[in-house]
Amino acid sequence: MESSNPRPPRPSPGPALSLDARLGVDTRLWAKVLFTALYALIFALGTAGNALSAHVVLKGRAGPPGRLRYHVLSLALSGLLLLLVSVPVELYNFVWFHYPWAFGDLGCRAYYFVRELCAYTTVLSVASLSAERCLAVCQPLRARRLLSPRRTRRLLSLVWAASLGLALPMAIIMGQKYELETAGGEPEPASRVCTVLVSRATLQVFIQVNVLVSFVLPLALTAFLNGVTVSHLVALCSQVPSTSAPGSPTPSHVELTSEERRTPPLGGQASLVRHKDSSRLRRLQHSVQVLRAIVAVYVVCWMPYHVRRLMYCYVSDDGWTGTLYNFYHYFYLVTNTLFYVSSAVTPVLYNVVSSSFRKLFLKALVSLCREHHRMEP
Repeated sequence: MESSNPRPPRPSPGPALSLDARLGVDTRLWAKVLFTALYALIFALGTAGNALSAHVVLKGRAGPPGRLRYHVLSLALSGLLLLLVSVPVELYNFVWFHYPWAFGDLGCRAYYFVRELCAYTTVLSVASLSAERCLAVCQPLRARRLLSPRRTRRLLSLVWAASLGLALPMAIIMGQKYELETAGGEPEPASRVCTVLVSRATLQVFIQVNVLVSFVLPLALTAFLNGVTVSHLVALCSQVPSTSAPGSPTPSHVELTSEERRTPPLGGQASLVRHKDSSRLRRLQHSVQVLRAIVAVYVVCWMPYHVRRLMYCYVSDDGWTGTLYNFYHYFYLVTNTLFYVSSAVTPVLYNVVSSSFRKLFLKALVSLCREHHRMEP
């Protein structure tokens, strides 16, 4: 499932063959160089972007704290943790040196646990944000009673706790084992790998449940909630006179750090029509567009990743031909690269759609650059 080396057709073992040849692994040098460059770029941009995003949310003081900022913080921390833990390990032990696994049994289990934890927290944070937006637009009176920054913090704490529980089985089914034996029947230390330890039947059940819970259901729910929200906003906008006539001011972008102040009045939908507050409606529409863009990014980046996992567990040992194995080996690298791209792209979306966030982001970046310049001799 998570290994880049299922059991392909292998040549007969012999002392003249290299370990990679005996185990059926052959990553070309051009691929190693290419994916090293891609991983380095993703790591640099993703860690910097998510770290600065978290800094902006924690240190930003422009307006009262809104609920949206806690979701942004959750997504930034999740992306940062994923990139810091997974990318260096994968670059070393899955791109350059396939054998032996260098981080021990505990490191193997922790590596895959962190990946699952970040995947669950990301998709559940997006779903919870979509639910809050839908409630705020469709039921403003109820949203006023139910939604508050304190409850959003509790909700996201529950998201992280649930993600910990959902990711725990990954730490159980993964582990370290040896692929080859010496002439004396002892495990060959150089053939140590980090891979699945359970039977194929157990793996198939686990993968199906995992793909359903960590990908299909949350994103389907998010897409449904965003559809309901957009439909409701379209209906409300149709009741508000257009302000797009020549000479009319263009509505501003969503102000991330003052999001609560800019949301529509929670005195009921009638107030929106009565006061003809189309600019506020358009700001809400813009915030929903952010969610739709995030969902699109995760579908594009995560679907190949989950397709590859299903492929791993449903192709039988006898079905791995040389051609299919070579395809899978490079498909593994491509899908994992896309998986990490999703964490690096999210801060870019925040900057594109929010002028307030972009100003604070650039201000924090300039401040850090000045501090670094002053520290240089």
